[in-house]
Amino acid sequence: MTYRLKALDLLPEVQKLADEILTGNELQEADRVARKLLGKRDERRWAIANAIVKVGIHPLRPLKYWMNEMQMLPRNTRNCVRYLGDYMDLLVKEMTNELIGGNARKNSLGKNARLIMDKVPSENELARKLMQYADFLYTPGKHDFSLPPGRSHRFTAKEVILTCYITAALAKRILAKSKAASIAVSKDNLYVLPNDKWGSPKRVLYAGDPLERRRTMKSDDNGKTWYYDPDNKTQK
Repeated sequence: MTYRLKALDLLPEVQKLADEILTGNELQEADRVARKLLGKRDERRWAIANAIVKVGIHPLRPLKYWMNEMQMLPRNTRNCVRYLGDYMDLLVKEMTNELIGGNARKNSLGKNARLIMDKVPSENELARKLMQYADFLYTPGKHDFSLPPGRSHRFTAKEVILTCYITAALAKRILAKSKAASIAVSKDNLYVLPNDKWGSPKRVLYAGDPLERRRTMKSDDNGKTWYYDPDNKTQK
């Protein structure tokens, strides 16, 4: 099982991001959790449960999918990172829409982070870290099928655990700043993952509140019913 031989390895960019975002205690805790993943069954279960508690379980889409993938650790790693990135993408879409508006709910994580960097100087530091998160974790999780030298997996088990801790830390900051992001988490149904193909640029799509969608249902004289989106002036 060659993946176990590299399970605690870290790419320099992931280590750098973790060092910038996490406290010393969090780094030590994440290291301990990663090591437990390689232990006996009970230790592995404890490690996975610890990571799930750290991140949380809402919104269920995409975190329910992420929790399922976590059960495959320490072997399967990529999807864990990808679904954590979907969660971060969702939060940043809402925060950017609240701060800037425009097409934020349709933009990628990296594009929204750059918009915040350009238009909201007070959030430059957070935006910079979100850009690194997109470059080092989320984008490779979706698009990069090459492997770092000497690896059989794109991400190691320790990189997954560090991504959990990094995601939790960034999410905490976003939720403290953005009422819209908090509402999206509490409502738990504003976003969907309609296209789960590898490399899809539209993995996280804003669907709107189902109650509000029902309020905007339209019917014609023939009884045909559709959903009218007043923002996009389209019928669906």
